[in-house]
Amino acid sequence: MAAAATPGSMMEKSFQLQLQMKQNTEEMSSFLKDMTDWTKEVKQKDKDLITSSDSKPSEVLPPIRCQPKPRKKKKKSGAAVLATDQDSKSGSSKIRGNDYRAWDKFDVDAAIKEIDGGKQQQGESDEGDVAGDQDGEESDASTDNEMLDKQEEERKQMQAVYLKEKGNDFFKQGKWEDAVECYTKGLQCDALNAVLFANRAMALIKLQKYAAAIADCDCSIELDDGYTKAYLRRATAHLKLEHKEEALADFRKVLEFEPENKLALGTVRKLEVELAPPVQYKPRKEGDITHMRRTLPPSDKPMVRIQIHDIRNDEYDIRPASRTPAKSVPETPTNVKFETLPTRIPANYLQFQTDFRKLRTNPEALFKYIKQIDPDIYPKLFQDSLEADQLFIILDILNKFYVPAKLPVYNELHYLTKVKRFDMAVMFKTEAQQLTISQLVHYAAENASCKVGILKLVKAYDIMDLSKYELPDMTDEVETTS
Repeated sequence: MAAAATPGSMMEKSFQLQLQMKQNTEEMSSFLKDMTDWTKEVKQKDKDLITSSDSKPSEVLPPIRCQPKPRKKKKKSGAAVLATDQDSKSGSSKIRGNDYRAWDKFDVDAAIKEIDGGKQQQGESDEGDVAGDQDGEESDASTDNEMLDKQEEERKQMQAVYLKEKGNDFFKQGKWEDAVECYTKGLQCDALNAVLFANRAMALIKLQKYAAAIADCDCSIELDDGYTKAYLRRATAHLKLEHKEEALADFRKVLEFEPENKLALGTVRKLEVELAPPVQYKPRKEGDITHMRRTLPPSDKPMVRIQIHDIRNDEYDIRPASRTPAKSVPETPTNVKFETLPTRIPANYLQFQTDFRKLRTNPEALFKYIKQIDPDIYPKLFQDSLEADQLFIILDILNKFYVPAKLPVYNELHYLTKVKRFDMAVMFKTEAQQLTISQLVHYAAENASCKVGILKLVKAYDIMDLSKYELPDMTDEVETTS
């Protein structure tokens, strides 16, 4: 049970309650006082504004935006000036009402004719003024429409440039479908942009939609017949569809604009060899010596007639020749010097190309040569001069020598993708080369210390059939290499 309240506590509570009520009353009165003061102040301001509007001039306000320009005052026409002159003249020579002699002399018919002629001239001038007003309004409206059209066109072009840059970012990230969508939206803003058509064609090539890529390249070339990349990408699409003649024509067109384009030069040589007509062998008729070639140079000595005798077999003892021991092959002298294979580390692409030509027929020596090159310097060494055949020979060396020796290949594959024009070189891979690349990436995925970059290798080398290889799980890895 609760303890009974003491009289002292009851008194204290009642005192606190009265104090709180007093404070609430004071707060309410102060609030009401502020409200009355505010209303008085507002009423006083209204009175001041009313009195000031009658005495003080109105303030000059800034001009309203988008307000039509004030029209120029038109000069009065000749008929209007004539009418005013006539009014002034007639006002000065008005006849008084009590001047009966003047009224007798007044010619009413002449005055009526004069009034009718003035009205006719005034009507013609009014019609001219109305026509002039209509022409002015039409010209103002046409100029306003032209300005609006120009601003809208500039806005659409800026939007197209933004969408192109966004599509390029998606393309670099390997998001081909998003890139195609951005390029398509850009073309809706600027349908006469040849670069957007060519860029969308490149993304369609990555998606293996070669026919659509060719159509986009056709549009790009129609808009800009000197755009080299459009010809190059159309040639690539034709090559993927085995349209070798069309691809050869486009690559030759590229060489007209860029005679030193290494990709076009190498591909043109290969296609010319493949498309060359085979040599047809025609058997030579007996006794026909018109197409025989001289095997020995003509002799300077005079010709001598030789008499030929028939010899019968029974006149000579025809026996098989005795087997004489073969002559021993002389040993190679020790002082003969052979051409030594290059073992230096190339300092630039020119040295690498020279050594590569000497070693390409000796795979083992080429393996030792490539092994001594640090993969980190691949981008600086090749720069923008890497050829497609060099790339695939290096990949073949990695597959034939590095893999059996269980040497790591991730760095070699990774830094090759950093070389300029790598994307264009890897596009010309055959099915056998595609299989070699897939095997290398699978081997790198099994043996690389950092496996996050394997997915980047898959995108960079454009591997489509990697699903048949079981790649390790790489979702929890943290990338530590650049």
